[in-house]
Amino acid sequence: MKTLIISLVLLLELILQGTFFQFMNIAGFYPDLVLITIVIIGIFHDKEYSWRFGLIAGLLTDIIYGRVLGFHGLLYLTVIVVVSILASNVFKESIVAPLLLFPIGSLVKNTMYYMITYLLKENIPIGEYLASFGIYYWVINMIALFAVFFLMLRYKKYWVVSN
Repeated sequence: MKTLIISLVLLLELILQGTFFQFMNIAGFYPDLVLITIVIIGIFHDKEYSWRFGLIAGLLTDIIYGRVLGFHGLLYLTVIVVVSILASNVFKESIVAPLLLFPIGSLVKNTMYYMITYLLKENIPIGEYLASFGIYYWVINMIALFAVFFLMLRYKKYWVVSN
């Protein structure tokens, strides 16, 4: 049941990112709710349980917005495994954990994205790609990170397997 709830939350976040946030952005930036949620799930769950949510989020992204099935699945799966390994020795209910692990998760996802698109011969100039992660990107995502983290802490019993 909890897997279904988390999957529906990820689907809702994907729909929000693709519709509402496209029009309600700040300087062209909007929060990456799916990545934020994936990082927080990776913090609260061990990698044996959390990897499925990375795969679910990625496949949903591929089905809704992608051109290649499994591209985002690989990205989100890698992010959640890396984050859950790094979070194994972190106090889970502290805001410090997501503040430290979100930039790592974002770096893993965006580096892999650039490398895979480069190998697929989609030439994205590196300077232009790096410019899309300016100060607005980090500020907006950190604000959203606080909101999502405290919402998930408040309703932990609905989505965490073991309290």
